[in-house]
Amino acid sequence: MRTVQLAAVIVFVTVFAPAQSNQSETHQDNLYTLALKTSILQMEKEYGHIDDTVLGQRTRTDYRHMIVEEGPLITKELPTEFENHFVEYLDKQALVERYKKLGKSYAALEIHPMQNEGKTLKIAVVVYWISYEKNHLRFGLSDWSNVEFHYDCAKQEFIVSSVKLGGI
Repeated sequence: MRTVQLAAVIVFVTVFAPAQSNQSETHQDNLYTLALKTSILQMEKEYGHIDDTVLGQRTRTDYRHMIVEEGPLITKELPTEFENHFVEYLDKQALVERYKKLGKSYAALEIHPMQNEGKTLKIAVVVYWISYEKNHLRFGLSDWSNVEFHYDCAKQEFIVSSVKLGGI
């Protein structure tokens, strides 16, 4: 009986201990992490100088502190900071509370599920203006980043092949 208990402990330690100690390494290999980082950095580069407050009706987008709509299947293991950038994951109720606190619209990202198109994987990171009117959370489409990946056989990893920004 003790042998079975000892074996169970050994299996538990070998399976779960490395997963916890390598959590930051796991973030680096996660394509959603890479798409989020790449998108935020590219958006900051292209749009960071733009005053998007629209006559004070919106909160200016701060690409160094981005809000991302929480999606349990996609955002669960994503990092909260990278390269002097901070990411805050909020569920729908927290998005409402943020709007009520600010009293005006603000930008939030939503990471869409990965798409497979031939040999290319694509992830869209979409910017919405969040507002709350008549007891309903509103998502106003603003712009987006389409991140494309290809697999590099020599490096045995996925590489960002392009980042395409778009908007309305």
